[in-house]
Amino acid sequence: MAPEVCVHICVTCKASEVCEDDAERPGLRFRRALEAAAADDADWLEIREVSCLASCDHGCAAAISMAGKWSYLLGRLGAPKAADVLTYARTYRASKTGLVLPSKRPASLHDAVLGRMPSLVPAAEDLA
Repeated sequence: MAPEVCVHICVTCKASEVCEDDAERPGLRFRRALEAAAADDADWLEIREVSCLASCDHGCAAAISMAGKWSYLLGRLGAPKAADVLTYARTYRASKTGLVLPSKRPASLHDAVLGRMPSLVPAAEDLA
């Protein structure tokens, strides 16, 4: 099965931390934690690194997208929230439009949504 949901993780921001080297950056730690959380059952998920999501004031950031759905920019993330972001991604995937209501988000992500934008990739059925 090809991945349906893509999570782009900013790996350049230091999230106000003093990092000895690039491997310690919060975005890279978050990516490793998300990959570990998704290792057993997330063949539907693609995780990509990006250089910057222009959300430096909001700590580690990631964008979640899927063809035909709204894309969301999430901030204030970190390795301890990886399992909750995977839960968010599952709910996002199941949603018709990509909307994940605050009541459906894990509690640790109550303030994570920084913005949303329309899908840049049409749904497969829209192409037919």
